[in-house]
Amino acid sequence: MPVYIRKTMVISPPSILSRMSDDEDDYLTDPDQIRDLLPQPYRMINKIIYNLFDDIWEIISERENARIAEASRIKPPKYECAIQMQPFGQATCLSDSIDGRYIFIGLPNGLAAVDAMTQQTVTTWEDDKIEVTQMQVSLIGVQTYLLCTVDDMGVSRFFAFAQDRIHLLKVASEQGGSGSKTIITKCQASTEGDFVGIVFEDTSNKETWIEVQKLPRDDWLRELEATSKKSTSQTKPQSPAPLGDDSDAPADGEQLPGEEKMIDAEDAEKEEKQSVGQRSQSPTSSRGAMSPVPPGGGGSSEKMHTKFSTPTLVVKIRPPADITGCNASTPQQATKLTDTGEVIGSGSNHSLTAHHLENRKAVFDYFHEQHLRYLPKEEESAQQPMFHFFTAGRLLPTGLDMPGQEGRPSSIGVWWVGGTQVFYYSLVKASKDIEHKPEFVSPHSDVLTATAVSQCTSLLAVGLKNGIVVIWDMHIGVNRRLINLTDDATILKLVFLNPNICGQDKVHYPPYGTKTNSYLLAWCSDGSVYLINCGMGKTSQPITVMPKMSDQDNLPTMVEPVNGVPEVILVVKRNGTAFLLDVTKGNSLPLCQVNLPTTHELTTPWDPVMTVGGQGHMMYLKASQKDPSEDYIPNSGMSSLFVFTLRSFPTLDDYLRRQRPDVPYVIHNTVDKRIETLLKERIYQQASRQRRMQERWINLKNELDIIQQIKDTNKRNADLRSEYSESTISRTTLLG
Repeated sequence: MPVYIRKTMVISPPSILSRMSDDEDDYLTDPDQIRDLLPQPYRMINKIIYNLFDDIWEIISERENARIAEASRIKPPKYECAIQMQPFGQATCLSDSIDGRYIFIGLPNGLAAVDAMTQQTVTTWEDDKIEVTQMQVSLIGVQTYLLCTVDDMGVSRFFAFAQDRIHLLKVASEQGGSGSKTIITKCQASTEGDFVGIVFEDTSNKETWIEVQKLPRDDWLRELEATSKKSTSQTKPQSPAPLGDDSDAPADGEQLPGEEKMIDAEDAEKEEKQSVGQRSQSPTSSRGAMSPVPPGGGGSSEKMHTKFSTPTLVVKIRPPADITGCNASTPQQATKLTDTGEVIGSGSNHSLTAHHLENRKAVFDYFHEQHLRYLPKEEESAQQPMFHFFTAGRLLPTGLDMPGQEGRPSSIGVWWVGGTQVFYYSLVKASKDIEHKPEFVSPHSDVLTATAVSQCTSLLAVGLKNGIVVIWDMHIGVNRRLINLTDDATILKLVFLNPNICGQDKVHYPPYGTKTNSYLLAWCSDGSVYLINCGMGKTSQPITVMPKMSDQDNLPTMVEPVNGVPEVILVVKRNGTAFLLDVTKGNSLPLCQVNLPTTHELTTPWDPVMTVGGQGHMMYLKASQKDPSEDYIPNSGMSSLFVFTLRSFPTLDDYLRRQRPDVPYVIHNTVDKRIETLLKERIYQQASRQRRMQERWINLKNELDIIQQIKDTNKRNADLRSEYSESTISRTTLLG
């Protein structure tokens, strides 16, 4: 198509401004760029310097914004009233007694028991060859505590603290010992010390297994009482016998009345060598240069090698075997070889042949060859187990009808790190083989990362890698709740809190309790902390106690509830700050922050050595001196144990003075209890029923009189109507 342009038409040339480039280096837009670009390599150096300045400016801006936010933030009150305990500066672990009376301290040369309120050393147990690294305390009697310890050489020992003395009960070792190097990595006892689970690891082949032993708790209590009586009679002063009177002198080989029977030193050393391995300890107490006992404070428990009862091996648990193919050549044979399926969920009961599994793996590797090369190489490491003890319930009925088994553990639940299943083994079922199949297997949709049980072992919480929390009622055998906390983090820790801080639903009928509410504390890998209501049928959203942390230094490394004050939790961050927080108020300001002296800082903030004792009144933590050349206290060492009196903090007064009722986690009502409660309620309401009956008879007489009056009135009205009708009829007849 032709285009006609008039000859008189003048087209103006494009202006210079319309041809301006968007390039920042164009000298037309920036006069400073009128010179040519720098030649190489100076151009590259210039670019690197500019990028470096940009990165520095971003860091400066972030720090400035963080400083402004920190200055504008409302800071919690800080308290620095700390008591220093220099003799225990080398503490390796701390543990609070269940009742809050004592603090047990693990040391590089033994153990020590300290009064939680007065910090006075009660007693010590010393051995220069034993450095306690792990410790768990269980209450097994009246002011009698069981201490399960693991030292730095992988040896576990059972101690008993009673009558202000520490007694060595037993040195744990592998049953039937093998020639390979075997160490103990974990030792955990049940709540009342009926059973203990010991994790063994063979360092030669990275093999791990659990041995569950039944502890002779009742026998130990009797033996401790007898030992205490003998030691008391030994210390009683005796009147000196007259000189020359040998009538009461003991004969050769005869034992004095009340004298403690000791094991020969060589026999004791042989016994411990057999149980521990190549290590041996001196049969007598020796206080070395690192003695934690201050002058004039506390005494040392004598290591009397008294023969205590021996625990009994109940069950031996090994990691689940890898899924292998069925040894069958035809589908008919594979169907016959599969077992009856008593244990469902383990994955071992299948009819897939080994050839089929190999083909599936080969196909997968072929299609994903480009991606598999970038996967990190898995290092061979021992599988670490986690376990809990459970009482009998509808989900685990073994031992439910056994006499004398009420309130005692009857099963153990085990899951292995990186696995998706929880295996439950019976502890009371008679079996010839100590390695038997689990009674029940609970599979889950993702890898397990954390579990927790309530104090009565009736509730079980399972945290998964995908951020889902599953809560089970083990007594009834139902799933209480399933909630998705987060999609971006995994569950690191779960803790059941005392249900007396959770509001309970008021039920007018039936007269007996049916259900209770309780809280579950969940700590995630992104630093967030949530509070979940575990009540039956609850659908409320979890309470956010701590939000997600973007700064790595503010990530918590320790989240623990305070014993005796269930509303308050202790939080320690990577930067070494420790503070107390009220979980019931949601995302609120911390109650207080615990500050150390300016010359000290928290030792190993990623794994702090600290605990709270005295039912929430005292806090113990280990701190190290920042500058060793600067003397904080004359003759002070590198590290010290500091004690904070929490009852002196004004913000905690209200929490420590509260009266908390005793509320169970789960209410278990048998038929007999229900009938008895209904009968008591019926008898209690007998007086009110009699009063209502009398009132009813009185009202009945009045009602009868009213009915009679109404009846008479109706009769009269009927008579009047009949007379009127008769008169009307007669009048009509006359007129007709």
